[in-house]
Amino acid sequence: DFSVIKKLAKVLRNGRWKVTVTTLITAAKPRTKEWRRPRVINIESGDTREKHYSLAFDIGTTTISGQLLDLNQGKVIAESIDYNGQISYGEDVITRIAYCQKRGGLKKLQQAVTATINGVIRELKAQSQIDAKYIGHIILAGNTTMTQILLGLDPKYIRLAPYTPIANFFPPVRANSLGIKVGKQVYLFTFPSVASYVGGDIVSGIVGAGVHQRKNLTLFIDVGTNGEIVVGNSDWMVTASCSAGPAFEGGGIKHGMIATDGAIEEFNINPPNFEPGISTIGGAKPKGICGSGLINTVAGLLEAGVISQNGKFNTDLPTKRIREGTSGYEYVLSWAAETQTGKDIVITEVDIDNLIRAKAAMYAGCQTLVKSVGTTCSNLEQVIIAGAFGSHINVEKCITIGFLPDIPRNRFTFIGNGSLLGARLTSFSRDLLDDARRVANMMTNFELSENVDFTNNYVAALFLPHTNSGEFPSVSKALAKLPKSKPKRRMSV
Repeated sequence: DFSVIKKLAKVLRNGRWKVTVTTLITAAKPRTKEWRRPRVINIESGDTREKHYSLAFDIGTTTISGQLLDLNQGKVIAESIDYNGQISYGEDVITRIAYCQKRGGLKKLQQAVTATINGVIRELKAQSQIDAKYIGHIILAGNTTMTQILLGLDPKYIRLAPYTPIANFFPPVRANSLGIKVGKQVYLFTFPSVASYVGGDIVSGIVGAGVHQRKNLTLFIDVGTNGEIVVGNSDWMVTASCSAGPAFEGGGIKHGMIATDGAIEEFNINPPNFEPGISTIGGAKPKGICGSGLINTVAGLLEAGVISQNGKFNTDLPTKRIREGTSGYEYVLSWAAETQTGKDIVITEVDIDNLIRAKAAMYAGCQTLVKSVGTTCSNLEQVIIAGAFGSHINVEKCITIGFLPDIPRNRFTFIGNGSLLGARLTSFSRDLLDDARRVANMMTNFELSENVDFTNNYVAALFLPHTNSGEFPSVSKALAKLPKSKPKRRMSV
């Protein structure tokens, strides 16, 4: 690199001719495992091999997660998460694509995401006390729209016929050229995309989970604002995207929040008096409720008969927890005196409705994609759930609300943030860079937006757990034992 030549003479003399050289290998030659010759991107005086770090990022529509990695020890030494600064310009990718068409819109959105990335980097540095000059590279995974906006590419073509992004594969770029505050020598690698709404985050998740290395028929679900689904194995893969909305990440929920300390994550209820038992991430006083907490809460309320299968509260129950609030009926999870905010934390019927729509979109997407390859959910050998909506997920509760298929529980695995997992593992292993390209090339995308089966499946899933009780036999059997109450209000569709 020319920047190395400029400082070469000085560094050699300062180090008394003993220096540490950082090299970068961008990719393998097409269809081979032969790696290109490394490029020298930095030179430092003395022996600094013990200080070798990288950054891994998941750029989500709602949240941005980052990890600082020690490349010598192969471990995470700091991690942080924050809301994507683009949220103020729109909660979903469609509104952000539209905003990019305004004068200066693309630049504002790019600056918003880089500002969030820089904030996360500052937090990672503060946690670890490392010098940023020892960061060697950045691996980043994000959906197609987020990736293009970060790179300063106009995403409008995603919404224009023939509905394809500018490109699916991008070469590494200098991170500081994008406004990311790291050394000039740091290159940023992005995962390849598959289609307009199937991005590098799902490719990263597949690589991280190792789906491309196994013969088992697998359903991979990446839960987020823009939910992505993959069915397949090491021989073939089909994929689809469905807009679930931000509910799983705490967005659009009255007291929703990302999965950090103080977020309500566990919920149970005492049927005699309908009093809740809650636990939070980090054991802190409650501050709000994250995605996994929302799932557990709605499932618990349903199982206790506090809400009906259309998501409405049973207002005849003898409890002060159910009351009418400013946005309709709600249930008090934690009284003001018990919270960090000094205000009651509640879950409302609007919140429940948003979750029902989100889970309906994800389940309908899974159902439609599985059927498209001539099989059923009962034939799935493994279901992998990824997402940054909690530190863990209760599969039983997910099935109770109709989010995951009612199949044997031992087939489910939760891997947390799959996009970040893939980025981290790729940072440690250059072989996975080639795997990511291969995975992206082997995926066949199904467009669900105009699929009649998907629409019908979605409408049928707007119920807890489903309008067809045969889809969820174990849940239907349990709910049949509850005392019947007459529904007073209907959910609008």
